Amino acid sequence: MSIYIEEVNKENWREIAALEVAENQKDFMESVSFCLAESFIERLTTSLGLYDNQQPVGYAMVGFYFDKKRSIWFDRFMIDRHFQGQGYANQFIPLIEKYIKEHYDVQIIRLSFVPGNSQAERLYKKHGFIRTEELDPEGEIIMEKRL
Repeated sequence: MSIYIEEVNKENWREIAALEVAENQKDFMESVSFCLAESFIERLTTSLGLYDNQQPVGYAMVGFYFDKKRSIWFDRFMIDRHFQGQGYANQFIPLIEKYIKEHYDVQIIRLSFVPGNSQAERLYKKHGFIRTEELDPEGEIIMEKRL
């Protein structure tokens, strides 16, 4: 596998927009198309395409950087339904963390997940994220990792 991250732009947005989670995961995340629109319109986040040998296999969003707290959100992470179960999530999380460290001056990476998504919680715990006692405005459980 030759995995890498590429910022979503006018050349690759269509192939990233076509990515989808499995049917039983659709309540856990907005569609990639919605995420791209939000990212491009609000300009507070960066959309990232996750690739293996030039094949898009996933999507992530990072942003909502808080200078005072030196924190950022790692948001909307997904692996396309056709590529799940192949170890991509575990390989991409460290690459996303590296991207964040290279582009932002942060001490804390925050994320959230929908209650009941135990698979996501296990994945994030495996990568050093711990639960805070907070919920985001939509009731999602917040986790963070101190760098």
